[in-house]
Amino acid sequence: MNYLDRIKNIVSKFPGNKVYILGKGASVGKIKKNLLADGLIININDSERILPGQFCFLHSLWAIESIKANGYKSELYFSSRDIQDQNKIVKLPYKPETFDSPEKIISSIEKEELFISDFLFISALKLSFQIATLLNKKLQVFFLGFDFLASPTKVMEDYSNHLPEYTNMVLKVQESIFRTIKDHYKGSQMLELVHVGNRSFSDISVLGFNSAGLSISSSDELKHNSDLYNDILKKIKRNIPIVVAELTNNHIGDKNRLKAMIRLAKEAGADAVKVQKRDVESFYTKQELNSPYNSPFGETLGDYRNAVELTEELFDVLSEECSRNELFWFTSILDLKSYHFIQKYKLPLIKLPSTISNHRNFISKINSLYHGDIVISTGFTNVEYENYILKKFAHDRRLFLLQCTSSYPAPPEACNISVVRHYNDLRKGTYPNLFPGYSSHDVGSTASMMAVAAGALIIEKHVKLGNLDWVHFDGVALDLVNNEFKRFVDNIKIASTINGFEEKAVLAIEDHKYIPNKSNN
Repeated sequence: MNYLDRIKNIVSKFPGNKVYILGKGASVGKIKKNLLADGLIININDSERILPGQFCFLHSLWAIESIKANGYKSELYFSSRDIQDQNKIVKLPYKPETFDSPEKIISSIEKEELFISDFLFISALKLSFQIATLLNKKLQVFFLGFDFLASPTKVMEDYSNHLPEYTNMVLKVQESIFRTIKDHYKGSQMLELVHVGNRSFSDISVLGFNSAGLSISSSDELKHNSDLYNDILKKIKRNIPIVVAELTNNHIGDKNRLKAMIRLAKEAGADAVKVQKRDVESFYTKQELNSPYNSPFGETLGDYRNAVELTEELFDVLSEECSRNELFWFTSILDLKSYHFIQKYKLPLIKLPSTISNHRNFISKINSLYHGDIVISTGFTNVEYENYILKKFAHDRRLFLLQCTSSYPAPPEACNISVVRHYNDLRKGTYPNLFPGYSSHDVGSTASMMAVAAGALIIEKHVKLGNLDWVHFDGVALDLVNNEFKRFVDNIKIASTINGFEEKAVLAIEDHKYIPNKSNN
């Protein structure tokens, strides 16, 4: 029986259209393995030690030794090497990677016979293409554990003994080739490539994948943003603070980067994400727009601001991606033109940031035009502004009033968390619709944890995707990639748990160690 017949014999047992190509990146350790039972699994090197599949590609001697020690758990192996006493091995020609043009790489996948490449995911893709041809159906090909990043977290023992410097170099090249191939197959009639992970080019997060395909369901099945807002309100009613990941412009106008930030914010435990909307040409003066500002987009502030503003297309991407990840989103509105633009999304909550606290005509307009709930930050303001806002917004809607210090970063002596306690007192007294909060521009999580203890029910924190020194607020933002923001969210949860309830009561865990002596009573 030739190898095509052997492949056909195996795939005939699987009526579905899913193929899972399994790598060994740290993210694969978080995948629910039972979800892979509905498709074909193609192992790369010794990833069968994580979960054995139907097919496995081998080339390196260390991988072969690892598989041999594991007992050959996959159904059929492909290798360019002679492996004795194994009737499950198909020997294929070896085609060394010559870093050909993308067109040649794609051509080799679609037109040549099956081969062993230095980058085995190319061989696995070639097999997927052949399977799609054999079955005459389009396949969804999921890449699991392809982080293309060396990580100290290992999901299994590493038998390669490669130095980190070498591994990083190889992974960087592989990522570049993978992204080129992935772009090529967009809209393909044969293969739909789905990268599972937390990279900017990922199509679905690990969390979304584990949620039984939530993030690739049809738009008709997605949860509406207003429903997600109602979920948030339920938390607040239980005195559980919500955490908002403030994206500002750290998405830098890039669709894939925006989607990755949303997925990572959700995985870190955020309850919502917030963006900003301003009409650049009317918000800034011509002098400001022409002022020097170095960024990859040009040499003026106008070049930068126009490039990083979310377009209507990107707002649509934001809305859909948040729904896919069940993450509420809202936006700061900085001018009237932006307010009218955002109305198409029917947001139940918007924010008036500290930036426009002296734009009183605009604030009054919003008060008369918008009847939903409002978040207002109080950076660079005093008691006069507080009274003004309370009079405008605190009676006929929910008002989230956030203590904020407009300094980046804000030093400890400027955090002034006692203001949060003051807002909480206002809520208990005259303003039951007021919900106190804290917009954090300080370093770390200590001030935000103290804000929770002072009564904050909403905490905002700037987030970023790696360091970009030329982006506004980059210095105070927590990185989504290295778990900085996740640790922040975890600390807020700890603070909320420790905070408990204001009513003093005997707890079930309490126990008197000494029984009173009746003679002393």
